[in-house]
Amino acid sequence: MKKITLVKISLLSSILLLNSGCFFGIFGESPKPSNGQKVMPTSKLSTPSFESLTPECSDNLNAESACNKGKIKPTELKPKLTTTVGGEVHKLKSFQGQDITIVEHKNGYIFPELKNKIVILEMFGKNCSHCIKEIPIMNSLKRKYRNKLEIIAIQVDAKMSSMEAKAFIRRYHIHYPIISGDTATNLQYNIQNTYGWTGILPFIMIIKDGLTEFTHRGQVSSQELHSNLQSLIK
Repeated sequence: MKKITLVKISLLSSILLLNSGCFFGIFGESPKPSNGQKVMPTSKLSTPSFESLTPECSDNLNAESACNKGKIKPTELKPKLTTTVGGEVHKLKSFQGQDITIVEHKNGYIFPELKNKIVILEMFGKNCSHCIKEIPIMNSLKRKYRNKLEIIAIQVDAKMSSMEAKAFIRRYHIHYPIISGDTATNLQYNIQNTYGWTGILPFIMIIKDGLTEFTHRGQVSSQELHSNLQSLIK
């Protein structure tokens, strides 16, 4: 009797589920109506991909897009805390907690903590699709040249919280320091005045022994960056 009762309860539950539409909401899509009536779609929770949230960047470097942040204005500058004969000393900290000092030099920048290393200094934006495509290239360069190269990337798009930055770093497996752009506005201003950077992203500088050897405006190929570095490594 107990078995018969259980079977009846199971059948009754199945009928109720079918009539309410919950069965299809749980195990699949809702059935199509046979009488031409519209059926409200079943609500599904999903996490949007980063690509769907990222505004596409135009191949026209002068167009307004997520890959053209524009110039730093003089009103955005902060008081200079430390200067040398060459210019301002920028004392920065990465989201990963690394202290990074960048000293303005006549034809480039000096990195006191990174002696004897070639440095790639990159301006990038978290919403710039071209910048996102450069991340695997940067990781590859870091692995290949190891102790001979350091990469420093400054996120110059809208401000990121520490939590957002750490999630971004984990998502793209970034193995080099990322600095918040709002802490480096004076450095950005110096770069645009010295090297004619207009806000195009990414903007890449390759620096050796305090001298800027190469600059790249916009997305650049892995082959070209490898070629640049090979010419500097003896």
